This record gives sequence, structure tokens and C-alpha cells, in this order.
Amino acid sequence: MTPEVEHLHATLESLRAGVLRKLAGLTEEDARRSTVGSGTNVAGLVQHLTFAESAWFGTPARGRRSMTVDPSVPLSELRADYRAACAATNAIIEAAAGGDTPVTSKGRPGTLRTALLAVIAETARHAGHADIIREQIDGATGR
Repeated sequence: MTPEVEHLHATLESLRAGVLRKLAGLTEEDARRSTVGSGTNVAGLVQHLTFAESAWFGTPARGRRSMTVDPSVPLSELRADYRAACAATNAIIEAAAGGDTPVTSKGRPGTLRTALLAVIAETARHAGHADIIREQIDGATGR
């Protein structure tokens, strides 16, 4: 793994950890509670990020594009699915020679660099959403 890929991977890992921290300690009800007009909630963000990891790195689809979580899906399953999608992505990253390593992103040929940057942007955006929603739910702030 090149220094560039190591740095991008470390950035992604930090963002992922922040997303999971926003889910930690929430009840099933609070994780699904929306405090914004769009209906977005922390559980839905995790489900969507699970899908994004799978789509950008061409791994077996986990999660759903939708941010609406089926009430029968417990938080433990959402966490496990997200961690599994991240682990599948990590295996691809760790096996890569560098940023130009070919990957299949959203069904098309791409590079590891492009996929990493896309998932970093997606995760950062939604980590910010999760931070705001979590603060509105119980006052918890920070990364």
C-alpha cells in the first residue's frame, strides 16, 4: 500500500468510527428518530453508508440505498452489516498496489483512488448529518 492510499484509508477509518460513535448508546427508537424535515435519522444514515461502501467498491451489496430502515432490522444488524461492508472494502484497499489499482465502482471500471475519495466524501457528509441529529436527540456532540 502506498503512502497516499494509507493516508486515504486512515481518513476513511476515522470517519467510519465517528459514524459508529453517533450510533452508540442510542435506543432503537432514538436511532430511528428524525429531528429534521427530510426524515433522515442515524440508523438510516448507517444503512445508506453500508450500501455506499458496497456500491463504490463492488462488493456484495449490503444495506439499502434508502435511508428508511425497516422496523424489523435491529441496530445490532445495522452495525454488523456496516462493519462487514467496511471489512470487505478494507480487504480491497489492503490488497491494492496503489491509487491507480482498478476496482469496479457502481458497476463500472474505476480506480481505488476514485472509489476511496467518493466514499470519504459520502461518509464525511453523512457523519456530519449524524452528528447534528445526535446532538438534537440527546445533546451528544463531538467526533
